[in-house]
Amino acid sequence: MYKKEVMSTMFEPSDGNSRVLIIDNNSAFTHRASLLLQHTRHYVVCEENDARRALETARSFKPDLILLDLIMPEADGTEIAAQIKSDWTLHGVPIVFVTALITPEEAQDGRRIEGHRVVAKPTNSSELINVVEKNLPRCGAAF
Repeated sequence: MYKKEVMSTMFEPSDGNSRVLIIDNNSAFTHRASLLLQHTRHYVVCEENDARRALETARSFKPDLILLDLIMPEADGTEIAAQIKSDWTLHGVPIVFVTALITPEEAQDGRRIEGHRVVAKPTNSSELINVVEKNLPRCGAAF
């Protein structure tokens, strides 16, 4: 039932707000992150919990930034990132990996995986907002 609500509202006009796609098999994480970002009133957010639909959802939603889990049961996050980067409509969209495989210290030290920034799970509210703001393209940033 919740997925229908997300899908029905994700294509509303953004009023100039940045569009963030969160791809993670953990629906509790995507829901919490979505609520947090929407609460700022600067973002239109789409949640995708099925890695097999990630590319299709990204094409439909047209995000300005993608938060992508690195390890999911259906697909590896690096594979999804490669698919997104090879798609001519999405190749310029920044991707930030979200994973429990690194420590917060490693993430703060600028650790990258296959050239993409990384944030450690679990994230706190201010850290998540900061990561989104820092990684949005300047011309599409909400601020």
